[in-house]
Amino acid sequence: MSPSRVMIGVCAYNEENNIARLLRNLVSEQNMPKESKILVLCSGCTDGTPQIVKSFQKKDPRIEPLVENVRKGKSNALNSIFRAAKAEADILILVNADALPKKDSINILASKFVNPDVGAVFAQPIPLKNPGGSCYGVTRLIWRLHHIISIVDTPKLSGELCAIRTACLPEIPENTATDEPYIERAIRKRHKSTLYAPEALVYIRCPTNIVDIVKQRKRIWIGHMQLQSTTGYKVSTSSFKNILRAVSALRRSETIYLLPGGFLEIVAYLEARILFSKGTIPFVWEPIKSTKTSV
Repeated sequence: MSPSRVMIGVCAYNEENNIARLLRNLVSEQNMPKESKILVLCSGCTDGTPQIVKSFQKKDPRIEPLVENVRKGKSNALNSIFRAAKAEADILILVNADALPKKDSINILASKFVNPDVGAVFAQPIPLKNPGGSCYGVTRLIWRLHHIISIVDTPKLSGELCAIRTACLPEIPENTATDEPYIERAIRKRHKSTLYAPEALVYIRCPTNIVDIVKQRKRIWIGHMQLQSTTGYKVSTSSFKNILRAVSALRRSETIYLLPGGFLEIVAYLEARILFSKGTIPFVWEPIKSTKTSV
């Protein structure tokens, strides 16, 4: 672990099936220093998420719940965590409430900040295998393409598990549909780099049905369209050239999902384009239900 002050931030909305598993991982498998803090922002939860976090706090005072009665969107929740991190830490580790970092992966990310030019570091997301069959193959393909593009081209910040220098944290507009590209742009505007650390792994829950895949991808495309429209910034994974280069590097066994995956991506893109043209920005995310059930 880097000698810098570290805070872990978790945004949670109705994660009673996942949050305990994550908190056990953070306190027992990541070797967090005693002076660190794990801030869990429970935003408008209608289930037992806040109570579960509070029960963990009684066992480990590093865990601190921050409960908001009204859900105002991911950007608003992140801004609350950012303000706390800027006041108390040098490095903020963001991890999704339904994700599980591999042992010591947080240490790997934090160690990269010995280089003062580094603004953010992110881990390699690995989808957990699920009963979705071909849906799992499609989501695994999506993340493989992200992995290849981040290695051979410009790394695209992934919020599933990432570390950010708190001096680089921006104030995110509350109507922002997708936060990672906005953060990535803010870091580069400060002339800091984003690094990809594929040796740090984070296991993630992914949609198990076609409807949820399209819903998730549509939201991401709207976020990319919004950022490019307002700032001109384009993430590396939305470049057709980069996608083709990544496809050529796939293993043969992975290419069988190119046709269904490409079809779903086109559907999601076209639906996103229609919604964006109408000014519809989903900054308060509709939950992807198939990622919230227990495993």
